[in-house]
Amino acid sequence: MLLPHVLVLLLAHLSSSFTFHSSSSFHFPPPTSQSKFSQASRTKAVRHLRPLLLQPPESAPESAPESLLYYDEVPLGGVVCARGICVLEDLDVDIDVDASSSPFNTFLNSYAGPRVLLALASILYGTNFPLGAIMNENLPASFATSTRLLIAFVCLLPFIPKLNPELTKQSLLCGLFTSIGYASQSISLLTIPPSTVAFLGASTVIICPLLERLIDSKKITFETAPQTIISSLLCILGVAVLEGILTSGLGDFNSGDVFAILQAVGFGTSFFLTEKLMRSDPSQALSITSVQCGVCAFVCGIWCLLDSSLDLANTNIIELATNDSLKITAAAVVFTGAITTAGNRFVETTALGKMSSSEASVVLATEPIWAAGFGSWWVGETFGVEDWVGGGLIVIACLVNSLKPEQLSKFFSKSKSNE
Repeated sequence: MLLPHVLVLLLAHLSSSFTFHSSSSFHFPPPTSQSKFSQASRTKAVRHLRPLLLQPPESAPESAPESLLYYDEVPLGGVVCARGICVLEDLDVDIDVDASSSPFNTFLNSYAGPRVLLALASILYGTNFPLGAIMNENLPASFATSTRLLIAFVCLLPFIPKLNPELTKQSLLCGLFTSIGYASQSISLLTIPPSTVAFLGASTVIICPLLERLIDSKKITFETAPQTIISSLLCILGVAVLEGILTSGLGDFNSGDVFAILQAVGFGTSFFLTEKLMRSDPSQALSITSVQCGVCAFVCGIWCLLDSSLDLANTNIIELATNDSLKITAAAVVFTGAITTAGNRFVETTALGKMSSSEASVVLATEPIWAAGFGSWWVGETFGVEDWVGGGLIVIACLVNSLKPEQLSKFFSKSKSNE
């Protein structure tokens, strides 16, 4: 069967992505003056060659992906992308670390540092779902979401002046799709468990390749992109199992499930468009994010004004900050705004440059698992067989997308030759 073969290859890929040596010590190249020169030269070369990185698909090599969301390859190298964020790569670690460097810089330049930071980002992203459910219990979804995003926008506000004016319109468009993702996520948390929302949100694994096919006319076949085909099928199967469609049909499928899938459409489209912007200038990551948060806060603010269930006289920021009965809810709003939305972007942009795209995708694919864990801890979620199997298939689908096409092609070629 196909799935066992894929799992074997995936385990081999994961073990190769996180390679370390015995005695609990990592192996790095020895410090040399040549290392210094190569790092500076490569960074300079990448900046000069950036226009070439943006060559149209027709002139790109046949194997070069048009989107880097789930790939480890970059034409000419130099840019690392994951989940709609792109940064310049800086894979030289533990080389010429100055003795006077701060402990944080020393940690960041180690092998474990960026990986721990990105794992932390994935954990923090996982908290969004149960905290969103907690906020919705005490506040209207429109108010909780708009306030959270307003806080994130204020935190990222210093990066607005640094935005390249040529990227303004595209950044605003990305923000509109991001707002669809946040609003849909919040609405879905009103009726279905946080873990289900998180797992269904991982359906971006289908949305992004679909957009590549529709917008970029990218050829997606089992020969050119086997990881995309396999991961999409696994994700569809996972959603069907998670929603009980295979056992009870669409009887249990409700509006919350629809909004959870719409969340994936919003975020997936935003990832797709944002990545294209950041590939042109990876230094714009935080500036583009700040614009997106501003648009999201504005759109959700309009949602507040149109929300007939919201009493602005009794539900406002002052009330949220001064009402003792809303302390936990207020803390959740501030935490999701300042830390898991704005702060996580700092963490991601800091860590991504020192990792490969495929390795970053593997780490970030654990987000729904953390969401399920925190959902069980904080809101008392329980899980049945369908939850474990369906959610597991969706996570595996995300991991499969971190594989390179050549890896799968070689693997299946060997499998056929052994039969």
